Amino acid sequence: PASRLDARSITVVGLVILAAFTVDAAASSWSAVHLTALGAVAALAPAGFAAYQGGVLVARLVTDAALRRFGRARLLALALVLGVVGGVIVAAVPSPIGAIVGFAVSGLAVGALVPIAFGLAGAIDPARSDEVIARVNLFNYAGAVLGAVGVGLLTDVTGSGAAFLLPALLLLAAVPAWRRSAR
Repeated sequence: PASRLDARSITVVGLVILAAFTVDAAASSWSAVHLTALGAVAALAPAGFAAYQGGVLVARLVTDAALRRFGRARLLALALVLGVVGGVIVAAVPSPIGAIVGFAVSGLAVGALVPIAFGLAGAIDPARSDEVIARVNLFNYAGAVLGAVGVGLLTDVTGSGAAFLLPALLLLAAVPAWRRSAR
């Protein structure tokens, strides 16, 4: 019989995936609503998501080289910090241009976090990486719900700015993954 997989490691890496996909779903579902609430004209409202996706694209293009140069632990730490900073900018800067910058920074973070997290998942038990990655990927779905539904519910209660703090707080909760990868 196969040995048990390390559930703690799967959960820790899963938190990174959960946080990243919460940011992703929040940006895709609510960035235009947030920019409109900040007074953006209708033509500018999609720019937040475009900036986010641009950040993801740039990060995906450079993450492999950055991993080789800086190492997984440092890059994960940088991406977590960027994600928190991006979320705080989106939440706290009361202008459409500021929020667009925050979405771009968040995209840079998520674009690096996802491949780093799946790399960490594959390293938990390399002989069974397919099983580990399948389990870690479950956190993706929870993140998508939190980002799309959770941020939407919070928007009704707190306004869109404060609601975007949820993804930033989840990125902070993912710090144990960074600490674990540093070991």
